[in-house]
Amino acid sequence: AEDFKKIDLCGESIKKAEFEECTFISCDFSETLFHSCRFIDCRFIECDMSVVKLTDSILSGCEFISSKMIGIDWTMCDWKSLLSSDALRFKECILNDSNFFGLSLDRLELKECSVKEVDFRSGSFKNADFSFSDFKGTLFGDTHLEYANFSEATNTNIDLKNNYLKGAKFNRYEALYLLESIGIKLVD
Repeated sequence: AEDFKKIDLCGESIKKAEFEECTFISCDFSETLFHSCRFIDCRFIECDMSVVKLTDSILSGCEFISSKMIGIDWTMCDWKSLLSSDALRFKECILNDSNFFGLSLDRLELKECSVKEVDFRSGSFKNADFSFSDFKGTLFGDTHLEYANFSEATNTNIDLKNNYLKGAKFNRYEALYLLESIGIKLVD
């Protein structure tokens, strides 16, 4: 339960560290390797975590606010050893060029984020909140998005035939992109 402010670990390697209910403010973790670390109920505010490696690390109930998180391969985390994990929450973050392929992160929150060129294929993100986020170039395929909230999200190019969208919410204009995926043409 400590606060860490303006820590610079750019390019460093941290092994087997445990952080519970910690807050990281304006820290630079870009290109840092966290190996077998645990982050439980931590907050990251205005941090640079670009190209961070989270090899075999555990994240549960963490919140990321106004942080830069470009190029992270989230599949390298240790998701299997958690019996039940609290959802990850991102607000006003940049998550471009990241990988969530095949992950099961139901209730994930990505609010007001830049989520460009991200891979969500073959994953489960049921009841996720993707509101007000930009998904330009993001990949969805065989993705479970049941009851996900895409309200006010933009550039949601999701193929209705290759994804599971029962109960998902979209604003009217973005829903038009969904119809285009099945070949429907709208006219005025």
